[in-house]
Amino acid sequence: MLTSWKFWLGSALLLGLIWLVEEHYGWLRILDSWRAVPPQQLAIGLLLMLVSYLLRAVRFHDFFATYTRGSFLPLLRITVLHNFFNNLLPMRSGEASFPLLMKQRYGIPYRHSTPALLWLRLLDLYVLLALAFISLQTLTPWGVETRVVIAVLVLMAPMLALLLQQKLRIYLAGGTGWKATLHDLMVALPDHPLTFARALLWTVINWALKLAVFAWLLSVFTGLPLSSSWSGATTGELSSVLPIHGLAGAGTYEAGVMAGLLPWGIEKTAALAAAVNLHLFVLGSTFILTGLLVVLTHGVNRGFDEKPVE
Repeated sequence: MLTSWKFWLGSALLLGLIWLVEEHYGWLRILDSWRAVPPQQLAIGLLLMLVSYLLRAVRFHDFFATYTRGSFLPLLRITVLHNFFNNLLPMRSGEASFPLLMKQRYGIPYRHSTPALLWLRLLDLYVLLALAFISLQTLTPWGVETRVVIAVLVLMAPMLALLLQQKLRIYLAGGTGWKATLHDLMVALPDHPLTFARALLWTVINWALKLAVFAWLLSVFTGLPLSSSWSGATTGELSSVLPIHGLAGAGTYEAGVMAGLLPWGIEKTAALAAAVNLHLFVLGSTFILTGLLVVLTHGVNRGFDEKPVE
């Protein structure tokens, strides 16, 4: 790992962020600003993040139901570890942990788990963009009924991908060579409208919950209304899709949050401080909840030594 350019570039971004915050704001002021957050509300925010973890595990459990066969706790453990590695390792290299753990526990071939994970990540990206678009409707002169109709249409649009996928399956069926390979890669993708719709539903609920918690926290630190803070929370999460990604997201996550806050007239140093504090909450909740859930699911780790599902 120490010879990887990803590690050194991620470390450079982390050190650059530490210097930038100290130079323009001060880490003592950053930590002192947490006094503005009531402990009870912070505890509720942490509890909602726990619910988000459970929702992600439910989505995976539903999506891979053929393989998991009702075995939820091991999948919850995999989800938690996958999220932990994803949040800490640079350049999204933590994504590789999911296919590895799914192969180890459930015997799912990489050629099935990897395309399925990519499909779910594309769904995450779409839902993030869709929720950002829906939130910006408050800036338009449209009436409430029009906004509701547009929101429903935008959120349901991914269902069109199911039709395209079915046509592609028919085209590839019975083929040889690259067609057979591509058809095999699509095995783990949803082929039923209800499975597809449930994956979309879990994704929407999870992201709406996470963004609400992040937007609330940003509003506490910046004084901006929730609708404006929502923008910063969304662009911060969108920064994770960048090809350049810092160690533990350092630097790139803050830049993403600031990109969503600055258009609302907030001062740069205040936006930087709020972005850093939000990132500290994300990392802190990651460590706390990962530790808690890994301990609570410790017994299911024995399942990793069991014979994989054929």
